[in-house]
Amino acid sequence: MIELREVTKVYKGQTVPAVDRLSLKIPEGETCVFVGPSGCGKSTTLRMINRMIEPTSGTILINNKDIRESDPDRLRMGIGYVIQQIGLLPHRTVAENIAIVPRLYGWPKEKIRKRVDELLELIGLDPETTRDKYPSQLSGGQMQRVGVARAMAVDPPIMLMDEPFGAVDPIARNYLQDEFLRLQREMRKTICFVTHDINEAIKMGDRIAIFNKGRLVQYGTPHEILTRPANEFVSDFIGYDRVVKKLGLYRVADLAGPAGCVAREGELPEIGRLMREKESDVAFLVDAHGRPCGFLTTEDIGGMGDEISPQSLMQKALGRRGAFAQREMVLRDALSLMLEYDTEYLGVLNGGDLAGVITLSAIRKHSCRKEGE
Repeated sequence: MIELREVTKVYKGQTVPAVDRLSLKIPEGETCVFVGPSGCGKSTTLRMINRMIEPTSGTILINNKDIRESDPDRLRMGIGYVIQQIGLLPHRTVAENIAIVPRLYGWPKEKIRKRVDELLELIGLDPETTRDKYPSQLSGGQMQRVGVARAMAVDPPIMLMDEPFGAVDPIARNYLQDEFLRLQREMRKTICFVTHDINEAIKMGDRIAIFNKGRLVQYGTPHEILTRPANEFVSDFIGYDRVVKKLGLYRVADLAGPAGCVAREGELPEIGRLMREKESDVAFLVDAHGRPCGFLTTEDIGGMGDEISPQSLMQKALGRRGAFAQREMVLRDALSLMLEYDTEYLGVLNGGDLAGVITLSAIRKHSCRKEGE
């Protein structure tokens, strides 16, 4: 656990604190994201935790021990640190960069080699083709992953990450975020993560600390921040689309219901009767292998009038071949998919198999649900 008690930092020659009487606790195994506008004190706070910057006053504790009682170099060796500029040494290979801290600990060469290969595999890079490359031979996303691997080299319980994905393109950034979330589910490290992007904070954080002008404005879970902003600054910083942002906290599986009616091509002439028997407003069409390939609604059938035929029904159903969401898709993306296909329903998939249905009505009710309901 990391705890800050009334921590203040005033730089020499300045009268306004960069960080002003900051108090918060970060539980063990959680990711806390520091977010706010430039110059609000979030990076200064991060650097005080590993004593790269000393606080003017106040106390910082790690596992209930005052960090001032630890040697600064020894303290930093036990804390992983990742920065936006990555900081890989250009004249050293990937393996040599990752091995920097293990060497300081005096690890034997064979143990270091095994750890380097293990970390490269963990971050999705092939050890055989990567370990002997130099940073200049890697893409930006690959360099950032190596930076994360270096920070994890001696398996530190705490990691500090200062805008770690800010220097890569949006596609690589999204991939890196997803990969790091996957790793964190396995590692459960205590992480302080700095960003200026509220969307990244919501995605990455178990808790979010919002800063403004050196002060902590609000501290809570993403759901608490989105549903109960502390003041006008927080509301403005989150943006007017906070209800849509909240949908990014939940997944399709959270709201999916059973697929009430499932039919094959030969049953299309009787589809209306089948839907009435199943008391379902939507019927999913599956192929000969049982794989979903579209769906129909009662509105579709009623809107065809006298022109209804198996061929027209098939055409309508196949037009929604892509209107399916995997169980792990976030609700925000599911809503976007509904708008794309102009439908109030999506089929829910578990891999390639039909696993249920999600409705616009369910998403609407969920988005309006208040805390505790």
